[in-house]
Amino acid sequence: MAELTPEEFLDTVLVPEKSSDHICWNCRGLKPVLKDSKFPPADIIGWCTKIHWPHYWCVADFNVVKKCYAFEQRKKG
Repeated sequence: MAELTPEEFLDTVLVPEKSSDHICWNCRGLKPVLKDSKFPPADIIGWCTKIHWPHYWCVADFNVVKKCYAFEQRKKG
């Protein structure tokens, strides 16, 4: 069995509510809404932890973002 990095481990344990083709979905700064979470509105896919810290920016699926200064690609094994 291969060893997982802490980020890879969290990706397997913290399952997102939905997936999206939004640019933020591939960013390390996105914290997705977790499965079976009742709190956020239906259109929110997660929160950006890099913009407006400590008051995170909500990312809605319908927001059109083509480029972001804070974007940092997730590492894929």
